[in-house]
This record gives sequence, structure tokens and C-alpha cells, in this order.
Amino acid sequence: MNSFFKYLYHRCVDGESRWYPLLAIYYLTYRCTFRCPYCSNGANQPYHRLPVKAVDAATALEILRRIRRHSEHLVITGGEPLEHADVGEVLRRLPALKFKTVAFTTNGHDLDRHLPEIAAAIDTLVVSLDTLEVRKADAWFGQGDGALTKILTNIEAAAAYRHRRYEIVISAVATPNNIPDLHAVHRYAQERGFQLAVCPELQGVKAPERLRHHPDYKAFFNFLVDEKKRGQAIFGSTLYLEHMRDFRAFRCHPFAMLAVDPRGEIFFPCLEIGQMAGNILDHDDLHAVRRAAHKNRVLPAGFGTDNDTGSPNSGTDCRASCHSACALGFSLAIEHPWSAAADTLRSRI
Repeated sequence: MNSFFKYLYHRCVDGESRWYPLLAIYYLTYRCTFRCPYCSNGANQPYHRLPVKAVDAATALEILRRIRRHSEHLVITGGEPLEHADVGEVLRRLPALKFKTVAFTTNGHDLDRHLPEIAAAIDTLVVSLDTLEVRKADAWFGQGDGALTKILTNIEAAAAYRHRRYEIVISAVATPNNIPDLHAVHRYAQERGFQLAVCPELQGVKAPERLRHHPDYKAFFNFLVDEKKRGQAIFGSTLYLEHMRDFRAFRCHPFAMLAVDPRGEIFFPCLEIGQMAGNILDHDDLHAVRRAAHKNRVLPAGFGTDNDTGSPNSGTDCRASCHSACALGFSLAIEHPWSAAADTLRSRI
């Protein structure tokens, strides 16, 4: 089933017996030597404290082959995926799997060592950049002096690389301690023709109270909304940005995604909840995985029930539950498909 028909399925049906992911996320490794203060998985654990779990290149590629049977679109992430010992081999052999699009997230520190492989395999290069204040950035990274300078040099090299086919996205995390710095990050991205993506710091799956009620946070997202309406390269629709600004509730569609850990374990129903429903190397039928997980109640209390009516559904209302950027993005794409089209039309008027 191609992506268009998968989209229609999620919008119109999405029954409990089928799993048609529009996007797959593969955690190549949890290893990361950076110590960013906001780092957190859905259980509020920094990735650098998790067991590394990395597999060799051959196993990682077999996991990716299994993923490709279910999704045309892939995100490779971590941890820091460039710290995987065999990342070069994985990237060199990735094009043979024929994903339609591949995004790759990185802190950018080791980009210079892998640009040829990245250029041949990746469509979207996502680089984290939360501040241009050198002392603050180097302190956050925990790598000593010079880390930010190296990252900025690597970003410029990635942008200038002759044979690249990827677009560059600058990804920033808004925290109570860097909101004023984000204007400079925005200018940096816009001056170089990069898209800017901003999401809130999460402690587990929720933004900290100090951020949720921070007037500068709301003001910055108002600025992003205005920039989006002007046709600037800001990730997400206007509606998405407004939801991020206000931390609005949304109905999640977790089975629009497939998230897989470094060893092939399938997150169920989503990365944020973080329960496992089998290994993709052993269970290649996602429909059967979903049916078995529902039968065995591999779900948190209340999942699959509409919070307002109490009636069963295949998604969940994330009120007071989750502020995940990925979950929100898919929710709005499925529930409000007109929002992105409206932005496109507005930018052309």
C-alpha cells in the first residue's frame, strides 16, 4: 500500500487489526557523548544513560530491510547516530534499500567525517542547534571548548558540499534558558536558506511547567507563526505552530508511525509510551504484531478510548498526556489536512 492510500486508511478507518506506518523511525544507537541538559526519552531518561544496544552493520541493515517492507519514508536518529561504529557502512549500503526519503538527525560534531556517505544516502539532514552563544553551547554539550565552532564549521561544509542532494534543517529545542537565543538561530538558518524546526523541551512526554507558562516562549512561537505566514522556511503548518505555542490537546494516531530501537524491538503503541511488542527481525507482520499486542493488553490504561465519550477508538486524545512534536505533526496531517495547503496558498498570494 503506497503512502497516499495509507493516509486515507488512517483518516477514514484505522482499525485495530492493521498497522500501516507512513513513516518509520530507526534508532541506530543510543550512544551519545554530548550532555545536552534537555535530553530525554519518553520515560524522562537521557539517551546517554540508556544501554547502547547497537548492532553491527549487517544486522542494522537487515532491520532496515524489514522496515522498508512497511514504510517508504525513514528517519535515522539516536542518541547520536554518527557515533555508531559502523555508521559509514550503513550509510553506504542504505540507498540499495530504495526508501523514497531518508532523514538523518545529528548534533553535527562528526559530520565532516561522513559527508560523502551522507550526501549519497540522505534527503534531509537535521542538525541540532539551540544557541549561538559559544560558552553556553559548549557548556551544554559537555565536550569542552570549541565544540560549537566545530559544529558550525561542519554545517557550512555540509551546505557547500558539491555532491549533496539533502536539504538542511536546523532543529532547535526551546527551553526556559535559551529562548532569547533562538532569534539568532532563526537568523542563522534563514540567512543560509535552511529550514528551521523548533520544538519545546520535554521532560518525558510533557513540557516543564516553567516553559509552558513562559511569556517569551509564547512570544517566540507567535514570531514563528508570523514568519510562516510570510512564507519563510519554518517547519510545520501554522496550525502546528499554534498547537506547539499553546500546548493544545490533540488526538494521536500512533500507528501512522513505526519506531524501532537499535536491536529491532518495536515500540508499542509509540516511542513515547515505550512498551515493546516484539522484534522486527522475528515478527515481520506488523498487522499480527498490533493484533497480538491489543489481545495481550500491551497498552497503558485508557489507551484506545476517547477521553470525552469513553467510546473505543484506535487513537487517543492526548489531553494532559503528551507534547510530542512527531505525534502532533501526524495528528494534524490526518485530522486537518487542509492546514498545510492553506499555508502554501497564503505564501503565494
